[in-house]
Amino acid sequence: MKKFLYFLFIGPVCILSMLSIAYLFSREEPLFFLQNIKVNGVSQLGDRETVARIQPYVTQNIFKVDLEKMQETLTAHPFVKEVSIKRVYPFSLVIDVKEKKPSALWVANDGAVLVLDEAGEAYRSLGKSEVKGLYIINTREKSDAKSVFHETNSFITEGIIKKGQLSEVSYINGNLTMFGFDDGVEIILGKEDHKARLKRAMTVLKDAGRRGLVIRCIDARFEKGAIIQEKKG
Repeated sequence: MKKFLYFLFIGPVCILSMLSIAYLFSREEPLFFLQNIKVNGVSQLGDRETVARIQPYVTQNIFKVDLEKMQETLTAHPFVKEVSIKRVYPFSLVIDVKEKKPSALWVANDGAVLVLDEAGEAYRSLGKSEVKGLYIINTREKSDAKSVFHETNSFITEGIIKKGQLSEVSYINGNLTMFGFDDGVEIILGKEDHKARLKRAMTVLKDAGRRGLVIRCIDARFEKGAIIQEKKG
């Protein structure tokens, strides 16, 4: 009985395998002929540009494709953070791309608007319809932009402010000023002790909201308290 069940199971499997092999060898294309390249995870780079960059390393035989060179070429692109490539036998390559994440905008000294990645590095110019959810850092030097980005993100990580509240962070002549906070409030933090001053300013802003005051500016450059300016009209 066991032998009968064994042959009952193994028979169809063998037939299916033979049919698969016969199908592969009956095709006009050679076995393991590269027919398909699938690219995942690209939005800033684009499928066409990705395939164009790896084209010099594409061969007809899937075994002869230089995956290492492909990976090096794609990883070298300024938009790209990580790349992995795998063969999916018998006919395909699958390329998984992890792009750098747009995290803020930097207005450079020459007026150019550049996109900063999650590490605060400028990696490309601003395209169309890409400002949603990104705050602007206004400062002259690239190193200052990165420093302001990291400091601002630390405030967000600690929960002092929310990323969606910010519209702009200005760092001019060593003075840090933040804009946004729902009603376009300006918070002046000055040159030092930014975290403590921002906490104080947010407390003042919440208190003003409870009292029904509409604030235009909070100057937090004082050891105790802050100076507020209300909106008129």
